[in-house]
Amino acid sequence: MLVTRYLFKNLFTATIFIAVTLTLVIWLTQSLKLLELVANSDAPPGMFIRLVALTLPKFLEIILPLSLVIAVIFTYNRLIMDNEIVVMRSCGIDQYGLARPAVLLAVGVSIFLTLITTWISPRSFAMVDSMRQTIQTKYSAFLLREGVFNTFGGNLTIYLHARQSNGDMTGLMIYDARDKSKPATVITAKKGRITMDDNIPDIMVFDGMRQQIDPASGALSKLYFSQYTIQIKGLGGPAQAHWKDAEERTLPELLSPDMQNPKDRTHTRAFLAAAYSRIITPWNALTFTMIALVVILLGPFNRRGQNFRIIAAAGAIVLMQALSLALVNVSQRHLGAMPALLTATLLPIAGGFYLLHAKGEQALMATLHNWHVRHNGAHDGPMPKGSSA
Repeated sequence: MLVTRYLFKNLFTATIFIAVTLTLVIWLTQSLKLLELVANSDAPPGMFIRLVALTLPKFLEIILPLSLVIAVIFTYNRLIMDNEIVVMRSCGIDQYGLARPAVLLAVGVSIFLTLITTWISPRSFAMVDSMRQTIQTKYSAFLLREGVFNTFGGNLTIYLHARQSNGDMTGLMIYDARDKSKPATVITAKKGRITMDDNIPDIMVFDGMRQQIDPASGALSKLYFSQYTIQIKGLGGPAQAHWKDAEERTLPELLSPDMQNPKDRTHTRAFLAAAYSRIITPWNALTFTMIALVVILLGPFNRRGQNFRIIAAAGAIVLMQALSLALVNVSQRHLGAMPALLTATLLPIAGGFYLLHAKGEQALMATLHNWHVRHNGAHDGPMPKGSSA
């Protein structure tokens, strides 16, 4: 239908524009922490780009429902104020026909959010955590402090007197006992710098001496050099495997924990609650959309503006979001709260579908009319003495 395509195009365009804008704003604020992590660790710039990209799915869980609701309220309010909705109604399009494009877009967003929360976001979160650990183990270890003995793993100690403005280090002393098959060595050098070989850092030292004791004879051997490279691959050791919490687990992993693992057995209920919430909460996009549609579309048209309805819709959506978050938190401790979360999500959707159809709208108008009559009647009565008509 032409009207449906017209409305859907407007809603989709507005949603994408708002989502991109909010994403850029959030990225700008949140990426500063990642930039500091990468910059301080002297990691390659590509790692920062990957980290920023992997944080996107988590942001979209919040941004997409908010962007959709803002787009629905903005688009329909503009159409009402431009009298386009009046023209569409005069052409025989009912309330649900007007709301259908927003409902279809909300269903699509909810399905996409379900994919994000159940699979994409946990995987990206786990990858971010792994990259943080990699940066800390492979790169951060080389943030050598001046004037102190920097010890790594008990087998490597590096001392530097000062660091120049170009990054070179002066007054170096290095104790290396990582190779258990060989005697420990002590290296002193006037100058040194950290170099990268295929993203693996090495220490290159200049004008120094390498000392080593022969364990058989006890003799001290000395080697003078003008340039010497110390292989420091794997200084921080490989990223250690760690127990994954609920944030890092996909939906199948939450539903099928390793019962041989004591921690998994302890957190079984929390995993189950997280799995249910990831299935249910993405449909808040449809819930919020139905609330906005009911408040904006139903009722008489007010030529003075829709400000009160916009505020009412925003308030109702904020309350529903707060209720949803509260029920998610409670369900992590008490699984009995899961039906309440499901009800709070689905009830506004069912109520919205009912009210947007003809019978539901008629019932709502009749209820509002009766309330208006009773409310006005309660203030009607005999005029007080001494008053004039």
